[in-house]
Amino acid sequence: MKTISKLAGIIMAMFTFIQCSDPLDKENLAVITGDLVWSNPDIAEAYVNDMYASFMPGFDVGEASNCDEGGVTNGNTLISSYINGTFTYDTYNYYPYDEIRRINIFLANIDGATFEESIKKNLKGQALFWRAWAYFRMVRAYGGVPLILEPAEPTDTEAIFVPRNKTSECYTQIVKDLNDAIPLLDDKSDIGRIDKCVALSFKGKVLLFKASPQFNRNNDAALWQEAYAANRAALDFLDAQGKGLYENYKQIWLDEMNKEVIMVRRYSYPEAPNGGPQASIRPLVYARGAVGGNRPSLELVNAYPMKDGSRWDPATMDYRKLHQDRDARFYASIAYNGAEPYIVPMFGNENLWTYWYDRDENPETGINGKESRADNQTDFGDVGENSYAHNSFYSSKMLDQTISRNNINDGSVDWIEIRYAEVLMNYAEAANETGRTDEALDVLYKIRQRAAIEPGDGRYGITATSVNELRKVIQDERFVEFAFETKRFWDLRRWRIFASTFDNMEGKTRHGLRIEYNGDVSQRPRLLTDINSVWDQFTVTAIPDIQPSNVLSEDKYSFFGIPLATLNRNSKIEQNNTWEGTFNPLD
Repeated sequence: MKTISKLAGIIMAMFTFIQCSDPLDKENLAVITGDLVWSNPDIAEAYVNDMYASFMPGFDVGEASNCDEGGVTNGNTLISSYINGTFTYDTYNYYPYDEIRRINIFLANIDGATFEESIKKNLKGQALFWRAWAYFRMVRAYGGVPLILEPAEPTDTEAIFVPRNKTSECYTQIVKDLNDAIPLLDDKSDIGRIDKCVALSFKGKVLLFKASPQFNRNNDAALWQEAYAANRAALDFLDAQGKGLYENYKQIWLDEMNKEVIMVRRYSYPEAPNGGPQASIRPLVYARGAVGGNRPSLELVNAYPMKDGSRWDPATMDYRKLHQDRDARFYASIAYNGAEPYIVPMFGNENLWTYWYDRDENPETGINGKESRADNQTDFGDVGENSYAHNSFYSSKMLDQTISRNNINDGSVDWIEIRYAEVLMNYAEAANETGRTDEALDVLYKIRQRAAIEPGDGRYGITATSVNELRKVIQDERFVEFAFETKRFWDLRRWRIFASTFDNMEGKTRHGLRIEYNGDVSQRPRLLTDINSVWDQFTVTAIPDIQPSNVLSEDKYSFFGIPLATLNRNSKIEQNNTWEGTFNPLD
């Protein structure tokens, strides 16, 4: 079993305790008391496993639609409230104080546990990490929150109904918890536990956020230097542990626990499958119901560089040939019209087809006479046509290639929350902001070399020389390198370019493509037809999302409003000043 499961962990720990207890002692079977947690390392580990169940991220196929990664072009799905400007202070609700209380109970008692000291230290380090994790996720959303660091009874209103701490105080505590955790943790885990590699990498990320424009409005150089030092230290340690860029980008998610993996949620069948998310990111004919997640926007597709490192330019280039001569990440991430087989039912049978065609051969029906979608209605499909890839693209990234429609719930591709490339890119960003242009460029060269981009004059297509120019290159590189890895939404917020990103789009909205086949219906591309031999038989038109975007001001995105339920529970909590309150999240 490769996942750390809340239920399984607790059951296994209880079973271990029962096996070691007197079978006639019925009290032991009824309840596990606090005393037992601090005397039995297996039960104490189960307690920590519960933290993993509460906090370890897993597959998220919805967050891409909150930004410019994914779109619902011409679909029936309502666009995200973040995009159409209807989100309120209740839209984002993350206040895990019940879980934090359980962590505080553990931290208050673990030093007095009676089992082996090395086990106590390691478990304490993991608990400290998860408390830092929980507070950071609140701070990046709201700014400062109440810092509750001691266990308190739910009835102790003085201890739990407290005002918000300053954002700066929260960052200080988050970093302290990580610094306290790091010496207690194992250097490297081979099974997905929190280790020094994870904690050092996460510390670098925390300080990168602190230095970013969301929190650092005056561009304080000292904060960027902190972020630079932390990410440099993380990389040095990762390198010493044998971590690094995995050679094949596509295989990062398929070759388990490879050297690029830093923080990971592990999935396996039958113990902990992830079939639902896997089903949602493939065509309906291969998915059995759950479909439509992570449909790449045209903006994302356009962002992938050409093989020579230059930019794709929709003003001068032909969308019918968008698949030609792109970097390796494009082919690992984007399933386009005519794409080669990328999941097991397609292998040896059929490419992906997403064009419209005139099935009834009546030019008066449909749109432009094209009323039917190809969508792999082939000899090998047992489901009729679908129109879920309304923008003509599916995601091919992080797919479990081994499952078919009949066993779609058996997916077991791991979710990689932090990988080596992210630490590299965090370091590059901090290096650039501290004037270390050569170090930032060196990172970008490594990232692009792995993406099979040609070196050219040795700069891999990068022409930027100034800090401002290179900042934009780094932002664009993160867009494609981490597509669908839940980084983009938070990056746009911390850079304070959420609103401007949409304002600069044509029509201020995301786009997709409508692809129409113009030839004889009986000769239409099917099965393993080579798209390169028929690309000129299509008409391709860029189309906007069916619903227009209406993004709010940048201040609304930088710090979300505190949910009303939280305000009602605690009269000492102030709302953010960008949401008609008095709390300044920049303090």
